[in-house]
Amino acid sequence: MTRVLFVDDDIELLDIAKLLLQQSDLDIEVIVATSVKEALERLEKEQFDIVIADYLMPDASGIDLLEAIRSSDDAIGFIMWTGHSREEVAIKALNLGADYYILKGANYRDQFNTIRDVMKKIISKKNTNSKTIQNIISQKKASEFIHRLSHDITGIIHNIIGYATLIEEEQDMSYIQGISRLVTKLSDRMKSAVETVDTGVLTL
Repeated sequence: MTRVLFVDDDIELLDIAKLLLQQSDLDIEVIVATSVKEALERLEKEQFDIVIADYLMPDASGIDLLEAIRSSDDAIGFIMWTGHSREEVAIKALNLGADYYILKGANYRDQFNTIRDVMKKIISKKNTNSKTIQNIISQKKASEFIHRLSHDITGIIHNIIGYATLIEEEQDMSYIQGISRLVTKLSDRMKSAVETVDTGVLTL
């Protein structure tokens, strides 16, 4: 479930927002806050995926909220939804890391359809980023596993070569037994590696 924090000092608008957003086909939970202070308190205690905020509020601005969020978290989606159409505000919001800047209009239903579409884009982007991170982690695990395996096998092979050199030089049968032990060790190490992958101990 996607958790959304909607921040606006207009209580009636928050009621409408909660109703219309939760009527969508998105699996979301909408939590409301009537001030930047309340929003920051909630963000400190709870996890949210998206924040939707007005620009002008009594205690602080939506820009202040965005700056506070981005100072510690780049992953939360942020939508600035405001009646203020000043270009410099929009530019500053986007430069600070807002995902979208939407102007308020008279038709709330159309506005919330737009907000839902934007939220879908943010959710899709977050899911894509999450898969990318997981792929990177999987590749790192595979690389580390191969490195360890290569190190072990290289060490055993070097020892086998050493025994072979001694046999050639001294013709001592005890060295043949050493080679046999190392070949067995090498075989066991390869079987262990295969089992690690097959049983899912190494999750790629």
